[in-house]
Amino acid sequence: MKLKTYQKIFLCLLSIGVVIWIGGSIVQTSIAYDIFEPKINAISFRYWVNDNLALWTVRHFSVGSLYTNFGFLLALISSIVLFPYLKSHFKSEGWIFMSYVLFSIAVLSQLILFYWDTRLGLYVFFNSNLNYYSNEIQNFFHRRFAKFNFLIVYNWLAFFTIITFLIFQPLKRPKNEAEGNI
Repeated sequence: MKLKTYQKIFLCLLSIGVVIWIGGSIVQTSIAYDIFEPKINAISFRYWVNDNLALWTVRHFSVGSLYTNFGFLLALISSIVLFPYLKSHFKSEGWIFMSYVLFSIAVLSQLILFYWDTRLGLYVFFNSNLNYYSNEIQNFFHRRFAKFNFLIVYNWLAFFTIITFLIFQPLKRPKNEAEGNI
């Protein structure tokens, strides 16, 4: 499989985007879990958290979403550009097909998170009178974190599996068998 220069550039951008995407989601998760204590079917503040610290956390969570969503968009655009070329290698390089399926699943789950992150970010960045107990922050932040945060774990598992496919390259046809079927 020979890549042209522009394809190598987009492959590099895809890799950078995925690293930023995963790194940003790890930062967001660690920021939110710093002040919340997960319980069954609910989340609650840790005993030492006050309103100012909670609002500070929401602001930093929103800043982290900028990086996460930038990496997501960079990876998404790069994968769309690379898809027509890589599609022709799906039969001979099965690991590429499996990676694209997993990447598509990760994109679908990230689109939901992208929606909630964008709504929270627009409210936080363009509102001068922020209050942690406002309806918008309670709705956007708590719903995003409490109900949709499990999607991040799906993304992490998908990307770790893609990395495993990249290393071991399963379902790869030998050259003589791939050439004989053409």
